[in-house]
Amino acid sequence: MFYRYLKVEPVCQTCGHDLDRYPSDDGPAYFTVLIVGHLVIVPFLILCAPLIFKAPLAILVPTALVAVGAITLVALPIIKGAVVGLLYALDINRADAHLHTADAPD
Repeated sequence: MFYRYLKVEPVCQTCGHDLDRYPSDDGPAYFTVLIVGHLVIVPFLILCAPLIFKAPLAILVPTALVAVGAITLVALPIIKGAVVGLLYALDINRADAHLHTADAPD
């Protein structure tokens, strides 16, 4: 489905379906931040609360940033594929842009 890290192939290599017509835009990034923030950060803060106040910041901050960054980079292509799949299932494509209020002419 992807020919680069997050670049969707214009045409499916298996079935020849036009994938370029499904605009995922910023949706996958917002969902990834939401999921990583709620399902990773909050449990980390709850489970590791005693360690957070005792650990030196020079160790804690880089470790947390690397962990959150790695989880985000792994989750982003999966979530983008899910968004494109949802757009396919709901039959929403670039031709429907005129229906959105933000894209409507004044």
